[in-house]
Amino acid sequence: MTSCNQQAQNKGEEQSVGRLVYLTSLKLRNYAEKILSPHDLTVEQFHLLKNTSRVSGLSQNELCRSVGKKPANITRILDRLEKKKWIERRVHPNDRRATLVFLTRDGELIVKKVSSTFESYSSRFIAGVDADEERIFRQVIKKINGNIDRLMNEITG
Repeated sequence: MTSCNQQAQNKGEEQSVGRLVYLTSLKLRNYAEKILSPHDLTVEQFHLLKNTSRVSGLSQNELCRSVGKKPANITRILDRLEKKKWIERRVHPNDRRATLVFLTRDGELIVKKVSSTFESYSSRFIAGVDADEERIFRQVIKKINGNIDRLMNEITG
């Protein structure tokens, strides 16, 4: 008996690009959740930690834009990360209404640890894909993302 995933893979030639992207995204998310679970992290939490590690002292509004989440969601995720002592929030020195987000030392350590785990597995994602195929894939996926952004702008005005 074949699983639903195997049936979907067998029909890969027949599936739309959107469906293939969706299934690949779902698999990557499930994979990421399995890697993050032992560290008591969710995909959203790790995404915020990574963004905070790239630029120290981002405002919550800047984080919202960089990760594509709404302010209420960001606040909830940051609350959890703060309880774990992986981030700290500070009042913006020039705007008391704004809050800046910084990684703590423990936050830096968890980002390094989990990032290295992801990096050690990332080459497996593209096993059997040569450099030209990877380059073309990157170009195509960037174009698709740009098209989706344009479509979203048309809908939201």
